[in-house]
Amino acid sequence: MAITFDDGPTALTGDYLKALRDAGNIRATFFVTGSLASASPDGTRRIAAAGHRIGNHSYTHPNLVALDAATAFAELRDTSRVVRAQTGRAPSLFRPPFGSTDARTRQDAARLGMTEVIWTADTVDWSGIPAETIVANALTVKAGGIILLHDGLPATLEAIPGIVRGLAERKQCAGRIVYSEEPVQAWPGLTFHAKAARW
Repeated sequence: MAITFDDGPTALTGDYLKALRDAGNIRATFFVTGSLASASPDGTRRIAAAGHRIGNHSYTHPNLVALDAATAFAELRDTSRVVRAQTGRAPSLFRPPFGSTDARTRQDAARLGMTEVIWTADTVDWSGIPAETIVANALTVKAGGIILLHDGLPATLEAIPGIVRGLAERKQCAGRIVYSEEPVQAWPGLTFHAKAARW
């Protein structure tokens, strides 16, 4: 399975990186927003230097489907440019804010060389729930699945060791995200083509 964090980099990103390292040098995927990456280039570089993958999460975190075509494409393009400038590599993965996507959004991502990634286990960590509930929600993930978490939340930071421990007890490990020929269901009515594989 894959551990992913949206909405960074934040003031807590360094603490997240330490928690992942302390939990066993666990590698994750961070879907960053271009505006935050522009404001915190050191945060983006630290993510990359620690061996994690960086994905594109748009520039300002809008509902891309509601935007006109040119503005929606610019959200993805500008974020990829920021990540490439800061790390030397453009992202190959993209996650639409709110999981809101359509054929145009997927086409925009493909034009920029990115695979769209949704999720299969939503921790709902953004809602203010405690760390133990975040852990329980994360551990509903199935083999090959993708866990959704968010950067910048103290309870999520607190949950990281428990998630890693719980996965290990189930003989699961954190992996990288790769393209899937077979469609993967995020929820009824929405599929995507990505899954977790070994690093």
